Parts: sequence; C-alpha cells; structure tokens
Amino acid sequence: MRLLAVVLLAVVLSSTCTQAQSWSRSDTLVVMSYNVENFFCPEDDPLKNDDAFTPDGSYIWTMDKANRKALKVARVILSASDWHFPDIVGLCEVEGPKAVDILLKNGGLSRCGYRGVCFPTPDDRGIATALLYRGERVELLDSTAIDCNNVERGFVTRHILHCKLLCGGRDTVHVMVNHWPSKYGGEAATIWRREYVADIAKHHCDSLLKLNPDSKIILLGDFNEGAKSVEICERLGATPTGPLLFNMSGKDPLGRQSYKYRSAWETIDHIIISKYIYDNCQPLFVVGEKPWLLEPDLNNKDYKPFRTYVGQKFNDGYSDHLPVLLKIQLK
Repeated sequence: MRLLAVVLLAVVLSSTCTQAQSWSRSDTLVVMSYNVENFFCPEDDPLKNDDAFTPDGSYIWTMDKANRKALKVARVILSASDWHFPDIVGLCEVEGPKAVDILLKNGGLSRCGYRGVCFPTPDDRGIATALLYRGERVELLDSTAIDCNNVERGFVTRHILHCKLLCGGRDTVHVMVNHWPSKYGGEAATIWRREYVADIAKHHCDSLLKLNPDSKIILLGDFNEGAKSVEICERLGATPTGPLLFNMSGKDPLGRQSYKYRSAWETIDHIIISKYIYDNCQPLFVVGEKPWLLEPDLNNKDYKPFRTYVGQKFNDGYSDHLPVLLKIQLK
C-alpha cells in the first residue's frame, strides 16, 4: 500500500509539472517559506552529529523514507499555493546540499524546473537553510552564506542564505532565508542568540537600503519567535506597520497560523518585506493550510500539522510546520 501511494504521488507530480508558466507584464511573483522538519540525507556525515537520521540510527532513516518525504515536500511546494507554482521557496531544516539534491532529483522538483542553492553549514547536526527557484522564471545572480556564529561565546548556528535574484528578466529581488536559533535550553537562556542573529540580519538589510532605499528585500524562514517578540520588532525592526521592514505574518485572511506548540497555534514562520514591496507590489500573505497537511489533535478535538515523526515513531506525514506564502505584483 505504501509503495502504491508513492507511485501515485509521483505520477501526480509528473503530470502537474507540465504546467510550465512564463512571465507576462501582469504576472505575479509567488514566494514560499517552509520548514520541512528534519529532512536529512541518510548518508552519515562523520563531521556532523547526524547519526540519529541514518539507517542505523534511532530514527531508522533510510533512503526509502527520504525519498517518500521528498515526494511529500514536492507535493506541498506544487500544491500549497492557490495561485501558480511558487517561483521562490525558502527551506529550513534540510541537511545541506546532499539533502537538497534528494528533494530536487528524487522528489521530482528538478523536472518541474526548480534549481537549488545551499551551502555547507556549520550547524552541529548539519541543518542548513536552502533556496529553490524556478529556472525559467527566476535567474540567480548571486548567493552568499551570511555567517551568524559567535566564536567568542562558542555559539555556532546555521547561515542566513542571501540570494540576489532576477525575476521576469526585469526585477532584482534580495531574498534572505533565516532559521534562527531555537529556544532549546530555555527561552531566557537562549534569547541572546536570536538577538545576535537578528542584529546581523538587520545590518545586511540596512546596507542594502542604504545603497538603494527602493531595494526589494524579502526575509523569510523559521525565526523561532512570534511577530510581537523583541527580537523581531525591535532588534530586526520588522513590524506590521514598518517603517522600513514590514512583517506580513498575521495577515492571513482567515487568521490561520503555521505552527502548533503545546496545543496553541502561533506563527514563527515569517515573511518580511521592505518598504518598496509593501507600498508598491500589492503583497498578500497566506498560510498554506491544505486539509492533507493536517491530522486530528485528539487532545484538543482540533487539528495539528501532520508531521513526519511523533517522538521517534515514524508518522509518515509532511512536517510539524505549515508553509507560508506571499504573492506580490512586481513593478
């Protein structure tokens, strides 16, 4: 039964990918951010603490499971938007370039025109940020891994991935994929880490805006903080009302949120845009809450994200996060 499901999903993806689209003057740019929940390459990396996600590890993470999940992630990317396929997808919790290759090749996304950017990561487990883009609609001009480590305090974390993209042959957009440090070890004890990364992100945004106040900037990813947090509102300077960076999270038309923690929904997956995009590009933010991305939450008579693992039990789902999307009209 599981093999049949994988084959059917692969057929669906193959047929869906025939819907190639090109740019027109009235077209829109669709951007997605998605934490894919521990998408590892099953091959052991002796330099990383990834043993749990190998065939002999505690999660018994095999290539079969990786391929199944790659097809599921591809389904999310190709189906979560009610507009057209996302032109740009920022990913969190992928284990570096090898895992991205599995998504593109074994998940079928390369057949749909997607290409990937991912740098080796300093993160202890190998967790990285990555970006996918549709090659026929978006051109990669430059990419940089922004170092967020603090050597003096022995703090090592994943990069902010900065990609400079040419969209539709006419608009340059700066996309920064963030995955800020978690609260593991306690919120109070780890807050300085998120403040440190927030300061780095703000510095890079300020540099771009100093060169060109009309720079088109999109920050996205898993920030591990809510929209009203000090780290996002004050250190990064992103609020619903700007003045320079505008946080679109919380603007879902149906009030949906992307993450459920201890029975409460919240949004820690953000899409933040610069003033020019906010004022001129008709931004619309939504949470990609498809019914098949949810499963019953028996404790609350509600629903929760349909995740890959519950503890160390293979749940064969998608992720513990829902994707978030932004549609803008470039000018």
